[in-house]
Amino acid sequence: MYKFLPILLFTYGLAVTTADIYDNSYALIIGINKYQNVKELSYAVNDAEAIYNKLINEYDFHKSKVKLLLDIKATNYNIKKEFNSIVLSAGSNDRILIYFAGHGETMPLPDGGEMGYLIPWEGESNNLYMTSIPMSELKQLSSMSKAKHILYLVDACYSGLATTNYRSLNNEKKSNYISKIINNKSRQIITAGGKDEQVIEKSDWGHSAFTKNLLSGLSYRNADYNSDYIITASELGLYLSERVTIDSDGQQTPKFDRMSMDEGEFIFIINDRNILTKDEKIIAKLKADNANLRMRLEQLESVQYQPPY
Repeated sequence: MYKFLPILLFTYGLAVTTADIYDNSYALIIGINKYQNVKELSYAVNDAEAIYNKLINEYDFHKSKVKLLLDIKATNYNIKKEFNSIVLSAGSNDRILIYFAGHGETMPLPDGGEMGYLIPWEGESNNLYMTSIPMSELKQLSSMSKAKHILYLVDACYSGLATTNYRSLNNEKKSNYISKIINNKSRQIITAGGKDEQVIEKSDWGHSAFTKNLLSGLSYRNADYNSDYIITASELGLYLSERVTIDSDGQQTPKFDRMSMDEGEFIFIINDRNILTKDEKIIAKLKADNANLRMRLEQLESVQYQPPY
């Protein structure tokens, strides 16, 4: 009965909560500004801290299950240690979110193809295999985990990860669709851009283009395209692809992919349904003004015309 509860809540229009879908929520948040061997970044730590606070304060991630690694703490060993800890801890009805803000690098392979790497604090761009984390390892870890839903948010540009692409974003409100995204497994990844693209960060944002829009998409439910108070990873990927491309003047376009054939969706539940976006407030005011105008016209039409004597 438990697994069908979210479907019933959707069907009858009741408010679904995170607890209806997940038992536990785990996250590993990584941000590196000051590297030992490669060029420093300006806002990766700020990005990571903002995501950390967002998950805990607004999206039902308990502080005890969220690990934050910044700068010198984000070593190759520590990152892999925390990856492994989460993989072993998460159960079959849990979700895992991994966020990385830092340098990414792509290495061409001799026989064609490419291998993507995330560079930890002590990583070396000229010795990637020995000092950095291959993206293929993320895929391996996700396949080892019992977790129902896993989402990687990588604020770095890279390529070289074998993924499964889907050509359409399906947001139909059919019960079988809801059942699939809630109960089926998912292994999904959104990256800040592709090979040869640069991560854009600006002082007036205080963030990268990717994380700036990630925060806005989650904060004001701009990424909730079908207005059901649920943001799926697919919706978030579409939103980021559009907004980051605009903010970076076309220099950077996020990529959304699946790391398996599973058809589930990582889900963010919007808890505060009283928060309206700027556009929603404008629409609400227009509707109220139109209603008042219609009422006034009806009053005028109801008054019988009496000619003057």
